[in-house]
Amino acid sequence: MKKISDDLLSLWEEKGTCLVIIRGSATVGHTLVASILDNNGLTLRGVTMNYQWQQSVNGSWSDIVGETTQSLTLTNSLLEQQVRMLASCIGSLGTSKYIASPGVSVTAQNAIVLENQKAGTTAWKITNPAMNNEIAGYGDATSINKGQALNLKISLAQAGQYNLDVYRLGYYSGTGGRLIASVTGLNGVTQVSPTITNAITNLVEYKWNTSYTLQTGTEWTTGLYLVKLTESRTGKQNYIQFVLRDDNRPADLGFQDAINTAVAYNNIGGYSVYDFNSNGGTRAYQVSFDRPFQYGSDFGSEQFNNMLTWEYNMTRWLESQGYDVSYYTNLDVNTNPWQLYSQKIFLSVGHDEYWSMDQRNNVQQARDNGINLAFFSANTAYWQVRFDPCSSGQANRVITIYKDTSGIGTGASLDPIASTNPTAATTLFRNPEVNRPENELLGVGYVGDWGAGNVFKGFDYVVSNASDPYYAHTGLKNGDKLTGLVGYEWDGLLNNNFVPEGLVVLSQSPVKFQGLLPQVPPGTNTAISNAVRYTSASGAKVFSIGSIQWVWGLDSNWVMNPPVESSWLRKVKSWLRKMKSLWIDRSRITSPRVDSRAQQIAVNVFADMGAKPQTPSTHILYECTEKKA
Repeated sequence: MKKISDDLLSLWEEKGTCLVIIRGSATVGHTLVASILDNNGLTLRGVTMNYQWQQSVNGSWSDIVGETTQSLTLTNSLLEQQVRMLASCIGSLGTSKYIASPGVSVTAQNAIVLENQKAGTTAWKITNPAMNNEIAGYGDATSINKGQALNLKISLAQAGQYNLDVYRLGYYSGTGGRLIASVTGLNGVTQVSPTITNAITNLVEYKWNTSYTLQTGTEWTTGLYLVKLTESRTGKQNYIQFVLRDDNRPADLGFQDAINTAVAYNNIGGYSVYDFNSNGGTRAYQVSFDRPFQYGSDFGSEQFNNMLTWEYNMTRWLESQGYDVSYYTNLDVNTNPWQLYSQKIFLSVGHDEYWSMDQRNNVQQARDNGINLAFFSANTAYWQVRFDPCSSGQANRVITIYKDTSGIGTGASLDPIASTNPTAATTLFRNPEVNRPENELLGVGYVGDWGAGNVFKGFDYVVSNASDPYYAHTGLKNGDKLTGLVGYEWDGLLNNNFVPEGLVVLSQSPVKFQGLLPQVPPGTNTAISNAVRYTSASGAKVFSIGSIQWVWGLDSNWVMNPPVESSWLRKVKSWLRKMKSLWIDRSRITSPRVDSRAQQIAVNVFADMGAKPQTPSTHILYECTEKKA
């Protein structure tokens, strides 16, 4: 870490690039923790820090007597009050600078609990999917801060009217969503066809005009949102997905939407970053955010790489338990490192395969500054991407990912910059050019899968080290199984020199891959999936479950009933027929299901990282071990 001189400290104060950020749930009974960071998201070094918590009294800030550490436990005396941290930085020459955090209102219940007390509905679900592009759309941003506007670009196969309904995903007494806004009788047109704007990289962009500007309110709650489009003539439906942020809102958990992976697999317009679902069997090296998603078409990869497949179920469960959550995307983690310090836990869910180097650096740096990491995902941080502007110049609207000659990471990098700047090459993080294997961060790395045709099935999660605190209150013993929670891709221990010190192995789950194995270090056991945990030198806890679909053990609403069940089932049967000639040990393959023991494990993980549920299920036990700074 770099040393901070008095001159530089003074410069930061003048430019306002030194920040005090508060993390944790601002509710009675919880603890807030303050971080002081520079403009690169680094903790200040080489200076003496003094802390003073304050509360607002009649519009003026006054010191809270005795509260002079980085943390503040919120008592009833602070209910409905505003609190903040006032920090002083004293340099080696005695220069003193004062920096204050924004004020935070202390409440009895967090925003997620209050949101989920509102009436929900199942009407957010698509029942008549637009299979032939009867209606489609996308937004001009993957996420927006509450109170901002999102420009929606919508096209109809035949000019006419359409309606749009905005839903927030959550628990809502089990309905899964809440209607936020409706607009009816909008006039729609057929917009221009997509364009290949870079023939060398097969970049497809949809250059549609704005059809409707969705203005969000400051009272809207951060979360995963769907704009449900309904074409009036046929009743056909489609979605536009986006994330509503509440920038730098103190909370316990920061939930990252894996939008990069969704866009990488999306083949709307003819190309994804995969040969198998691209025109002519030739993948794109660049894919655009300026494209619709197709929901409910066939058993193509675009159907199991969106927020409804795994993230929806984690969201439902977290919000059913009253966890204080704030939401953002991969792109936000890439561009705003300070966001990570507003929550105690960074959370990755489901399929989170494509990361930029800035994202990787920011998450690793957050860990090294004391932020806990929870990976309820697999195949995570596998391919390195970079963000580029679209053809019209808007920043961060294109994902560039050249991969390599093999397409799976076993060949030489195809990225033109590989020879001049190899660490920035868009290839595997574990490849020699980059040499940043994902297990350096997660503790495990991707070792296999068993095919998209089995996305709704899985291998059993097999417990090891059952005396570990993360298995408390579960009754689980070594060798016990949680049914069908490992799949369809999984992580395991990598035999390399990047294994974090003190790694604890929590599962040894037998698996059997199908197809080509990824590149793994010699001596890696690809027949076993592992869950692990470790504590970093900063004291931050890191947990990795090692499976994409483990979250279905927390909640499996809609898992076995995809939007177009008949089409999915037909395709599954087709896959099964094709695989009859293959030798696959099906005796270990089961359907995933909710398991109260899995729920207890998740509660134990979050409790160890300082987060506790505010409305826990009756069978849940927890002991929150919030750290005092």
